[in-house]
Amino acid sequence: MRVLLVTVQRYLFTEDSPFALMQLLNPALDYCAIVVDEPEPVKKFFDRVPQLREKIFPFYELRECVQNFHYDFVLCVYPSWYSLSEKLKEYGLPKNKLVDITTLHKPDNFLLERALRYYDEHAAEFEMFATGASRVRFGLDTTKFKRKLFNFGNSSEDLYYNYQVARHALTLTGGVITPLNYILIGLGPYSFHYDQSRGSNETFQLMQYAIAFNDLHNFWLPVEDYKKIFRVEYLSYKLPYDSPMTCVRPLSTTVEHINLNARIEARDRMDIWKGRRFPATKIEYEKILDDYLTLCEKNNVRPIMFLPPVTEGYRKFFDKQLLDEFYCSVRDAQRKHPASGFFDGWNLLQFPDSDFWDTDHLNIVGAAKFSSILNDVIENLKG
Repeated sequence: MRVLLVTVQRYLFTEDSPFALMQLLNPALDYCAIVVDEPEPVKKFFDRVPQLREKIFPFYELRECVQNFHYDFVLCVYPSWYSLSEKLKEYGLPKNKLVDITTLHKPDNFLLERALRYYDEHAAEFEMFATGASRVRFGLDTTKFKRKLFNFGNSSEDLYYNYQVARHALTLTGGVITPLNYILIGLGPYSFHYDQSRGSNETFQLMQYAIAFNDLHNFWLPVEDYKKIFRVEYLSYKLPYDSPMTCVRPLSTTVEHINLNARIEARDRMDIWKGRRFPATKIEYEKILDDYLTLCEKNNVRPIMFLPPVTEGYRKFFDKQLLDEFYCSVRDAQRKHPASGFFDGWNLLQFPDSDFWDTDHLNIVGAAKFSSILNDVIENLKG
């Protein structure tokens, strides 16, 4: 594999950390160039590897490297706050040449594997688990539910991977009888159009699914080739855990409030979904929800679909056509699976902006309030 590596100096060698970049990448990779922010320290780092030392380029030559070198793909590891993928597209890089592994330097790539491993070993303790994206991760306070809940919510995770998480969680228990009563399926109004493996903004998170499931869904690079980027030892790490909170990203104990910038850009946030909307996936993802609900039925677990609350501004300016399509798809699913429930948090008007940390994510106060409401809904279910 011939690679153009784009990164920053501190990721290459970080105090001999086992997650330093050069200790994670496959030593058999063939680099046409390595573009970094601080070339001179990196050149010293490669003093004993002259064939790499001569391939170090500064960031201001990134355009020339992208346009003039031959490579199979561009491998990016850079600060997550900078949208380098957009700059690479400006330079003419095709989408199917970009492998974005922004968070590679962190152990976050093993969060899902650790969560599944924890759940496998402690499944007998839980009566419910939840799947969904960041609105589920931030929007559920597990202490507010009467039944013990394990929250698998994971930022940007689409419905396909939600289903894979549930399928693997149910399989991991090996047929052992558990007290599982409900599976909470967190949805968004974009759920039937959003394919994480096709979106340039989220592909850096696909490492979790390569490790946990050996599955990259519709990503342009086959998982077998994707995994050749890394050392075998890295992919097989088993990081320790001692509680559920070490399996998932710890939530802040500080009450974060939506700031002025988020209020001003509330309408702009709607535009995010214009680049993440894939109409061709609608049929596939409606089938995935059908499979998910069927899985629940086969395991004698009742599925509860739900929409977490969002701010008034988010509701007001969200694409009405997309929202109508979403409700239509959910109604069709319920007709086919009458035992399934659906709770619409968008209809809850008792959530002011002070309950959110941005336009569509609850803070810890809002999460506690919503979880109490959702708990009451579940406990009052009949049949």
